Amino acid sequence: MSEEPTFERFLAAVRGTNPFRSHRITDVGGGEATVESIHKSAFTKLVRVVQDAAKEPISIGALLIGAPGVGKSHLLARLFQWAGEDRATVVYLHNILASPERMLRYVLNATVSDLAGHRGSDYTQSRLYTVLNRAVIRTGALKGRRMMTGPKEIEARKEALARLGAKIDPQNAVIPVLNAFLTGTSHASLGDAGAEKRAQAAVLWLSGETLGPDEARLLDQAAGEDGLALADDAAVERVLHVLAHLCALAELPLVLCLDQIDNLDAEAVRALMSYAHALLDRAKHLVVIVSGVKQSMLSLRTGEVIPAAAWDRIAERILELHMVSPEEARAILEGRLDAALSGFEEKEIEELNAARKRDRLFPLGSGWLERRLDGVQELRPRDAILWARDRWEAQQDRLAAVGGKRWLKEWPGPEVGTKEPDGRLEDAIDAEVKKKLVEGTTRRRLQQASLPPDEDNLASLTHHLLARCAGKGASTLLSVEHATAKRRGKAAPAHHLVAKEKRADGVIVTTGVTFLCAPSGHGARLPLQRMVEDTKHTDKRILVTDEERRPLRLGGAGKAAYDALCKLGRQRFLHLHLDFAGHAELDSLVGLLGAARSHDLEIEHPRGQYRKVTEAEVMASFERQSLLLAHPLLRELLTEEIVKGGGDSTPPPAWDPQQTREHIMAELSWRLGLMAKELAQIFASRKKLHERRFPEVWSHIKKTAQALHDEGHVHATATDDDLFVQLRGKK
Repeated sequence: MSEEPTFERFLAAVRGTNPFRSHRITDVGGGEATVESIHKSAFTKLVRVVQDAAKEPISIGALLIGAPGVGKSHLLARLFQWAGEDRATVVYLHNILASPERMLRYVLNATVSDLAGHRGSDYTQSRLYTVLNRAVIRTGALKGRRMMTGPKEIEARKEALARLGAKIDPQNAVIPVLNAFLTGTSHASLGDAGAEKRAQAAVLWLSGETLGPDEARLLDQAAGEDGLALADDAAVERVLHVLAHLCALAELPLVLCLDQIDNLDAEAVRALMSYAHALLDRAKHLVVIVSGVKQSMLSLRTGEVIPAAAWDRIAERILELHMVSPEEARAILEGRLDAALSGFEEKEIEELNAARKRDRLFPLGSGWLERRLDGVQELRPRDAILWARDRWEAQQDRLAAVGGKRWLKEWPGPEVGTKEPDGRLEDAIDAEVKKKLVEGTTRRRLQQASLPPDEDNLASLTHHLLARCAGKGASTLLSVEHATAKRRGKAAPAHHLVAKEKRADGVIVTTGVTFLCAPSGHGARLPLQRMVEDTKHTDKRILVTDEERRPLRLGGAGKAAYDALCKLGRQRFLHLHLDFAGHAELDSLVGLLGAARSHDLEIEHPRGQYRKVTEAEVMASFERQSLLLAHPLLRELLTEEIVKGGGDSTPPPAWDPQQTREHIMAELSWRLGLMAKELAQIFASRKKLHERRFPEVWSHIKKTAQALHDEGHVHATATDDDLFVQLRGKK
């Protein structure tokens, strides 16, 4: 049951939750409190760019730059929130990593995954379904028919979309597949399981995947020997062009946000920016926003990693964010406090309302902020939030020491000195690295559509990490190559990666690694046959599959090839079943290195002073904490050992999962939100569980909150190694 807010409940919230713990955006759709006056001019220009592309048959590139911590991702989050009010279709793409020749295909995969979502049974809730229906309505192509889901209405929408396609897709290559998605989703909502499969096949084709004969027939097409897929980059571009045009007709213009592209290595940046340039030159009604740290972006330009022509097109509109004034910093803190305390103020808690009336910055204090800002002309929003985090913690300590009544009576209380740092610099780096890795993995878990199953992405992430270890430290890895079919018509390589390792006995072992995320048995056949036939170049072969989202599917020929590989024995063939967490961990490891490369990873050491962490320091931390060796695939290629991978072997908790769900929903019903750790503390206290079980309780609470997030009951945001959980709809 929901409990009404009281003064004691308010004190409990102050003790357990710090609204300033998060100082960077990890989820642009998270609904975090923002202040409209901050960077208002840049936001207005950004909105105008989107509106211009909606009105005119043009595409516009916008470059968003600034120092780390000035609010670039916050500005994109505001754009996402603005777009969500029936104004635009914003796709947020972060850590886009693929081999250069497949970069555009991966951008398409991530874009369609974002628009369609990762749950095939619920496409009616997807943005792609909304765009298609709105396009046929707003253009009048539906010819007055009401928006209903009967067979006649579904057929009318199909015909209306086909009429639109005659203008925007003259080759009639993309619209028939979009129509298969539209009608398949509509019929699936009426209980037609076959129609749902048709919609899923359409999403796969639009994403650039290869379909087998069965899936192709669902789209009324035939699959050749190699299956049915987008033939080349021109076909990939065509899909993006049609999607952008349909979004414009729906009055929801398409915006691709490529955030923190300076986190990528030079080769990836060059490929991504070249493709972005081509899209902008040939598409209509498309906006591409490229965001990065100013210093890093300018270095990429002067070093000609981004060619001059591409820069001019991408940076057609430049928006540079600067530091904020002391007045703006105060507004940021007030905004977060208003959001955090609104639930208590609405319930007329006398003590809180009286304190807030005296000082709008309670419980931080206006006097405290004035002292912090003394002599400061400008600062980063991140700095103001970090100051507030420390001040809130000091108030928590004071509250714990003297109790609620005395704390409020004597507030703001005596000044508390800055806490001394604990441990060495390396310890501080290790703690931050570990937290950020958990945060990155959790963020992808909460937004699975942002990291679609993709063989080349998995190969690129793995290569990126292994290449840094070759020939160094205690690793047995000597070298690793990323093999791709770079020229059209060239035979596909037998493996994505080829690694050479030196065993303790001096023997050189060559290992081929193949990643397989095929949606059908047909798609698995050829890669498996190539692995079987590769008898001269490798001593050992590893097959990596996405066991959670794309488990290995085998037809007759594929099964024969797989059986032949299994007969080689475990020393010569290993099938590594990777779950989603395994994919997300690779992404998070690479993302953290990229953040350090672009000077956007900081630690506090000593307390109150911030320094940037370098790539070399991150790699050293990985080694100290054995973080690469903890991943089953990386360990296999760094130690010349065979390990079992995938899956969570932790036994289920002894308590009722439904009871946990009810606990979370009840605690969230009367306040803005809670950290999962606090929810776990309350849960453990009520259950009178021993403190040694707390890690188990915390993990259980986080998993349950993630499930509630997936079901749409709560919104969870990754924050360091924890989750901030809110009821849906609360701001």
